[in-house]
Amino acid sequence: MPLLFTYGTLQDIEIQKKLFGRKLDGEKDILKKYKLGTIKIPENQEQTQTYFIAMHTGNKSDEIEGTVYELRDFELNIADEYEGYFYKRKHVLLASNKKVIIYCKPDDK
Repeated sequence: MPLLFTYGTLQDIEIQKKLFGRKLDGEKDILKKYKLGTIKIPENQEQTQTYFIAMHTGNKSDEIEGTVYELRDFELNIADEYEGYFYKRKHVLLASNKKVIIYCKPDDK
């Protein structure tokens, strides 16, 4: 089962229930060498919404606090669809040494 590190809307219980049909159980963790930025995403033709996005800095003092959730394989596809093409899926190691998936800025290496 994939592990997903979240730092934004996927931590919201109502969004979890809407997307996955259940509340996810998670553990706090830290993503090092990243910082939170923001991105504007069009909600429709007239409105945009601002969301957090993880940006790789390489700086040891930068970190993002978040939550790790264990997803079922099909739920990862749902998360991909939810995040859309504004985010890129990437595998990283957290401070706890867990290998997880994050959604980050597309041009991050």
